Amino acid sequence: MKRIFELTTKDIESLSKKELKQIIATSEGRTVVSETIVSYTPYIREVSNLELAASFGADMITLNTFNFNAPFIWGVHPEIDAMQGMGELAKKLEKQIADNLADTDYIRKLKKMVGRLIGVNLEPVPEGSAYEPGYCLSRENLERALAYGFDYIVLTGNPNTGVTHETICEGIKLAKEVLGEEVLIIAGKMHGAGSGNLYDVACVKDFVEWGADIVLFPAPGTVPGFDLELAKQMTNTIHEAGALAMTTIGTSQEGSSESVIEQMALLSKMAGADIQHIGDCGTFGMALPENIKTLSIAIRGIRHTYRRMAQSILR
Repeated sequence: MKRIFELTTKDIESLSKKELKQIIATSEGRTVVSETIVSYTPYIREVSNLELAASFGADMITLNTFNFNAPFIWGVHPEIDAMQGMGELAKKLEKQIADNLADTDYIRKLKKMVGRLIGVNLEPVPEGSAYEPGYCLSRENLERALAYGFDYIVLTGNPNTGVTHETICEGIKLAKEVLGEEVLIIAGKMHGAGSGNLYDVACVKDFVEWGADIVLFPAPGTVPGFDLELAKQMTNTIHEAGALAMTTIGTSQEGSSESVIEQMALLSKMAGADIQHIGDCGTFGMALPENIKTLSIAIRGIRHTYRRMAQSILR
């Protein structure tokens, strides 16, 4: 069985949920997830943030603010440029969104384009929330995620969304019901998101019991009080419950110095994390690209990082 950083585009296209989870587990804490805000124009004009994240060492790419009611990813469609006149741009956007809604292979084509596993954030917001419905966890959006071919979903909360422990648990239950054994379910909180307890180890066990395959929590050094010892407790609890653990840098420290990223990466690996995530607010909707590479080198060295960066998507 290949390790996560050895997977080719052809490998990714045929992976089952069970196989992907096993590959991550046997890659010994060397899986890199990069998150991108797809509603932002890209960091480098004419190159999507997904392509940039892939080229700097990401194995898995999570789409944040992907709108299931108006699916569109800046940088993926070369004919649509934010520098165009507003009238012309609005017409092109409207047509492209309509095309994307009708194209159930939209995300599958994206996976071929970047050669990486692609997931999406879905926010389990409280009932009555005014948050954009296309970003929210719902049966309809889960069915669309399944149809599009996403490899995994992430149930978490952006700042001020009001996502709580209880809404995440309810969201996991719904996701398990709709997605079955087709799509990995990742759940947890990277930061307070405006409400809830980040520090109770019992919470992560609940997520596994409700059906999460992977549970996320803050990397040591990201939120106040989250140190190596607490991260170890979280990881051990998740593993004992039968799931995988993912530490996250979701506090805009993805825009910090490379030395900060290295410390967080090594502490997360010491804690036993299976996956390390780096967030989307370093610059223009993604981590600083060099910090994705720094994270990768810290946990798996130049050999595997350069392989991931250089390997052709045509393999």
